[in-house]
Amino acid sequence: MNVPSAHISPWSRIPVKALLVFESVVRHKSVTKAGDEFCITHSAVSKNISILENYLGHTLFNRAGRTLMPTAEAEVLARAVREAESVIDGALAGIAERCGTVELDIVAPATFAMRWLIPRLPDFTGRHPHVHPQIRPTHTPDNWQTIPFDIAVRRGADMPAHFLSRPLFTETIGLVATRSVAERLRRAQGALRPGDLVAADTRPGELAAWLDVAGFGTRAAESAVHYPHNYIALEAALAGRGAMVVPLEIVPQLLEDGHLIEVFPGRTLTGKTYHVGHDPRSPKRPYLDAFVSWLQMQTPMPAAA
Repeated sequence: MNVPSAHISPWSRIPVKALLVFESVVRHKSVTKAGDEFCITHSAVSKNISILENYLGHTLFNRAGRTLMPTAEAEVLARAVREAESVIDGALAGIAERCGTVELDIVAPATFAMRWLIPRLPDFTGRHPHVHPQIRPTHTPDNWQTIPFDIAVRRGADMPAHFLSRPLFTETIGLVATRSVAERLRRAQGALRPGDLVAADTRPGELAAWLDVAGFGTRAAESAVHYPHNYIALEAALAGRGAMVVPLEIVPQLLEDGHLIEVFPGRTLTGKTYHVGHDPRSPKRPYLDAFVSWLQMQTPMPAAA
């Protein structure tokens, strides 16, 4: 016969998930947002709250219209749950570091990963030798949220609602080409011919938008040579096959080394803002914060809101 230990808490039968879901409802003051955070239904969130209320014999929330207002007792309990999470996260992170390298899986747009992020990684690993970033490049059609990851870098703000998300930089889109192609286009004074431009299928409408802002009209975009991905179109531009529009922040080394130059300096288009995000509940939180802080230090321009 099993005899309960005297050290077992009378509250040990409360499911840990019920406490975590409860804390999320307190934090968001919303059952729907808590459900999104844990990928569970509205009724499942309510069931977890009922488990706690039944154990305590007290109501933990008051409803004000569509908003759930936690009681004073609920705020005390939620704060204790957050403190316990922090202690556990710290312990797990410390164990992971003592046991060897901590791996961070990072999903990022392919061109950003290849041309911007990967060349900078030696600086991060030099500062954090126990942390090993693994880059998982993604393409526009990919359902990136189905890929296992610790950190996501996205073009735009399409992060899960419960993620801690920060802006990195906003694109400044310009027309770039090899020097010989650029000089030819300048001599033609922008009279673009079929075959002068290359474009990526994954960034539809961007070339036409730049042409319009630059004062050339959008018709030349119709005769551009198309490639399936942005990084392939970039390789075509590097090979002298034509000029392409690209975020200038993504290709600083190519511009600095003279492999590409801006065809018409100053004629630019404001693009999307890149964001970096992660789940704040991850046991790797200290390492995620370190990577995000480093990433923000590397951004080519002040982060946009």
